[in-house]
Amino acid sequence: MKHYSFALIFAGLLLYSCGGDGTSNSTGDLSRMDRVEIKEQRKIMVDSIVEKIDYVKLGETGDVLIGKVTDLLITPDHIIVGDARQAKAVFIFDRAGNSQAVISRLGRGPQEYQDIRTIFLTPDQQAIGIVDNSMKKLLYFDLQGNFIKKQDLPFSCNGIEFLDDKTMMLVSDGWADKLPALETYPNKKDLLFFTDTTLQIQSSAIVNPFDVNKFYYAPVYKKKFDDRIYVGKAFGDTIYQVTADEIFPRYWIDMTAVDGVANFGEDASNEKIAPMMNNIPLFPGNLYVESDDYALFHISGMGCVLFNKHTKKGYNIEYVSQTALGMYIVRAEFSDKNQFISVIPAFEFLTFCPDVPGIELWNEIKEGLTDEDNPVLLFYTLKDPE
Repeated sequence: MKHYSFALIFAGLLLYSCGGDGTSNSTGDLSRMDRVEIKEQRKIMVDSIVEKIDYVKLGETGDVLIGKVTDLLITPDHIIVGDARQAKAVFIFDRAGNSQAVISRLGRGPQEYQDIRTIFLTPDQQAIGIVDNSMKKLLYFDLQGNFIKKQDLPFSCNGIEFLDDKTMMLVSDGWADKLPALETYPNKKDLLFFTDTTLQIQSSAIVNPFDVNKFYYAPVYKKKFDDRIYVGKAFGDTIYQVTADEIFPRYWIDMTAVDGVANFGEDASNEKIAPMMNNIPLFPGNLYVESDDYALFHISGMGCVLFNKHTKKGYNIEYVSQTALGMYIVRAEFSDKNQFISVIPAFEFLTFCPDVPGIELWNEIKEGLTDEDNPVLLFYTLKDPE
């Protein structure tokens, strides 16, 4: 059985486990962790961090249109869009935005799904996995939209990723310990479960610190940017990177200078957290977006903080923009290599835009668009403000 090396801190208070036998170990290695200091400082105009903007118009997809992009996967040859909320479908495009296939199989059959919680890619990037929590199954399709296989899920998952070609990570929604699948598992309150490719649990990590009867947020967040996979405890102050061999702290959000609040435990509840959201600095525990060069964090009560991964400097970002497309950078949730990606509905380009810098690119994108077209992807290359 494969064992993992964990370096988890959460201020030294987080309990964790590793291995199906309940064993655990800790490296204590903080050498790869960046401290992101949140502080009161002059806000930088959002326009000043944009070096270049590229775009891709997502092409026609027949009667099934993209409503809300909940997943965006980029490969060297494809753009894959998951819409779990409105279209309840997966859309496959080439890198120029031309439609290649649409997976729209809502139903109860063996090759159909009742819902799409999230999507993911296999290690060779040649197949798409769809997580259907309603039917407790995974469905795999190739990039032409053809069905490959089905797997039964042991429990509902908020996220799934391949860590390598032999290891998968399942992110629990916090209720897994109440299911028969984990009845005999010694660490059933964990939130990350590591399995083989048949979904047999090999080990687990990060004990759920919340009372699920009072706390209605996702207990742990998962994000993937290129080959980097991150997890963060809800309303915690640390983001961890996960590999096939270890979990280690990657970003520590230090809110000491602004008297921020983090690291809620079992007493966390909607009633306790909601009044704080717009009144004091509060980090939700989620790495919003990361590229090769930058990471973007949203701090409730303060706004966005851009962090340069090389210089280790942070910049508070002003939401106001004086260019046609600058303001959309704060809506970026996805990335590809050194670019942040924002998803903009086509109809927004049909609204009035004043004659400001960047209007030429706005009009170029607007050309030929209708309010019934699929969204436009804006690819932002960033720079440090001068």
